[in-house]
Amino acid sequence: MEIQPNQPQQPTYKQEFKESVDIFDKSLQGAAQSNFEPQKQQYYKAMKESLEAMQDSANGMVNQHLLDLKQKLAKDTQDYIRNPSDEKQKLLESDIKQIRNSAG
Repeated sequence: MEIQPNQPQQPTYKQEFKESVDIFDKSLQGAAQSNFEPQKQQYYKAMKESLEAMQDSANGMVNQHLLDLKQKLAKDTQDYIRNPSDEKQKLLESDIKQIRNSAG
């Protein structure tokens, strides 16, 4: 009988993608609620970094639809960071919802 050592399970691309979406969403909410510019910049940085993580995970999943949705989210994120508004925030929230639904 062969005994296999307990190895921690490696996170899947799908799990990493979902976690990146959650980080993006929380950062968006924080940026929208903050009135302190240095804090907003930190939230924007987290949004950009989570986009990169989404890209890496989506590449690993080889899911073109998710890649397309992520590219739309990236564009909408840049628009939001340049000129935050309630309308652009709602668009980002819609993008996040679509990505979550597509990622399963």
